[in-house]
Amino acid sequence: MVRNPNIPKPESEPGDRPETTPGATRRRFLQGAGVAAGTLVLGGTAGASGAYAASNPGYVLPKGFQGDMSDLRHVVILMQENRSLDHYFGTFPGVRGFNDKQALRFQDGTTVFQQKDRNGNIVTPKADDGTWGNNHEAWGDVDHRKWDLWVQHNGASCMNYHSDAYMGFYHAIAAQYTIADQNFCSEFGPTDPNRKYLWSGTANSETGNTDESNYSRPWTTVAEQLQQVGIDWRLYSDNSGNGRQGYISTWVGDYGDNELKYFKGFDPQGLSADDPKLRPGTGLIWRGNATYYSGKTSPNDDSDANLDAVLKNLHDACRPGAEHPLPAVSWIVAPYGWSEHPSADTLHGERYVKKTLDILQSNPDIWNHTLFILNYDENDGKFDHVLPPWPEAGTAGEYTGDYPLGFGPRVPMLLVSPWTRGGYVASEVFDHTSTIKFLEIWAAHLGKPFRCPNISDWRRSIAGDLTSALDFAHPQPGPAALPDPRSERPVSIAADHMKARPLSFHPHATISEDRASGTVTARMTLTGGPKDKALSFQVFPDKYKAFSSTPFTVAARKPRDYTWDANATDGKYAFSIYSNDGFVRSFAGQVAPAGKTDGALPRVEVALLRGEGITQEAQVKLTLHNDGTEPVDYTLTAHDYLGRTRNVTVAPGRTKVVMWPTQQGYYDVVITVNTDTAWTQRYAGRIATI
Repeated sequence: MVRNPNIPKPESEPGDRPETTPGATRRRFLQGAGVAAGTLVLGGTAGASGAYAASNPGYVLPKGFQGDMSDLRHVVILMQENRSLDHYFGTFPGVRGFNDKQALRFQDGTTVFQQKDRNGNIVTPKADDGTWGNNHEAWGDVDHRKWDLWVQHNGASCMNYHSDAYMGFYHAIAAQYTIADQNFCSEFGPTDPNRKYLWSGTANSETGNTDESNYSRPWTTVAEQLQQVGIDWRLYSDNSGNGRQGYISTWVGDYGDNELKYFKGFDPQGLSADDPKLRPGTGLIWRGNATYYSGKTSPNDDSDANLDAVLKNLHDACRPGAEHPLPAVSWIVAPYGWSEHPSADTLHGERYVKKTLDILQSNPDIWNHTLFILNYDENDGKFDHVLPPWPEAGTAGEYTGDYPLGFGPRVPMLLVSPWTRGGYVASEVFDHTSTIKFLEIWAAHLGKPFRCPNISDWRRSIAGDLTSALDFAHPQPGPAALPDPRSERPVSIAADHMKARPLSFHPHATISEDRASGTVTARMTLTGGPKDKALSFQVFPDKYKAFSSTPFTVAARKPRDYTWDANATDGKYAFSIYSNDGFVRSFAGQVAPAGKTDGALPRVEVALLRGEGITQEAQVKLTLHNDGTEPVDYTLTAHDYLGRTRNVTVAPGRTKVVMWPTQQGYYDVVITVNTDTAWTQRYAGRIATI
């Protein structure tokens, strides 16, 4: 987010910290190895009581809990600034990070982790704990949707990530609670439009930072809707300021990040002092902290006393018998120095979050009935390797001209609550509007329903509502052990500690050859999930055509087809399809002439079979055909997850069936044949487990 150049710079500048070596990788991270004394150690069972409780038939609800959404009394939302998921959690176990075997592959055989600069030199991720920033070129450039221009657009430092020791505090939270690894910023753009999505469900086609805080936007916000249906809410920020901007100093003010001050409904101009909108405790503008006052909060430095001062209203609200108690819904906005916006550093942001969690924990009645959501507005040009969902051209509400608004790259999201405790990875697609959708569901449960009118139909179908990340039936209340961020110690996490949250839907894609027309068609489908659920698929040529991405939106009631005309490529084809949560399909071969039956002609049918309770895991059913006159020797290779190399010979005109195992529903198998080195198929993804 580009801000006023007159803002004071924090003390730490790029290069203050020595460069460190790259960290370990997904699933194999540390493998339970010992680490330095004093680190937080989480084994395969320690801290994983949520997983145990969910499968333990003798589980008993804690006292005071009903086991449903009625146990939730407070939602507290803190949006920080400008970090990507890979930047913070690329080495974290269980998430789709730097060891992602299902990552996008380029036509030259390199992967998305091997980015080329303008001179053709390859740049790869490396650990760097400096407080550097990045360029912001081509935020939503359609050409960038190929995901191969990171270094060319944003400089080599965009590939850097923070070390495990430096990220110890945030890693400790994720290891004890839940991290969302398919959470994307709402728009491929900067801070202001993304924050508008959090508070209103749209940026109304805005694509840049305006820093106006001029109460000019006419559409409604979620805060106003909560006010209308009678759900109490409040925004907590330090309101030091001089005029409208409110970020005259590093350690006080709101850095212009209180987007409610951009909306017409919060304009205090011309209101009398006794106007109901200004009334303490109930007034819309009072709740939104949407007026400025002159002067500065003291002290104006990075001390603990400053944290006490800028978070005083939140602390007061959490005290028993508070005059203005913590409401049902709260948003928190940090001053610049605490916001994590480069060059403001992560350590100060961790201290701010630690103080916030300490405040919430100070009152057990609040802590045990609160969902705390920590998320980030956008990625600030920092590399993230996962392809975001992409609407087709012309999708209503998702384009301004030919410029696609959403989604942008992944950004971190941590969910801290009794219903997210135990070390989980939530892998449904989320964005900033997912928080709004969750509030809608909760409001309906409270008997005070509302529906945000600004979220596009496409976005509603693609982005989940957070409920797949929560388990209200098995709460885990009680205090959390959180390390001091200043200790900068890594968290030792056993390879199997993090568990995948189950999903009720899965994508699939299969191909068919039409020899008469010389075409190959991939049919993309979705099975299960809530009504109107959809996923974004993207098709990339692997050979024979220019590298590009073609997006498709697939719903259970709307499968989609991609057709490759092999007549234009000498009968050959090679393409891959990517989607949510490690879904990959790769198909390559040559279309046989119509009527040809001599030789070996491989053909594969694939079915995804859900598990049957605890008696049978989900499986992939591979039916191997031979439509020719010579035997076909198939080789099935486990590229990731469970499985072993298997050689299967299929006689002419015959078929054989292979049942391929999954790991928590995940699978990845590559199929080749001995008769054609160019023929290959790959099936990777996850089968619904509920």
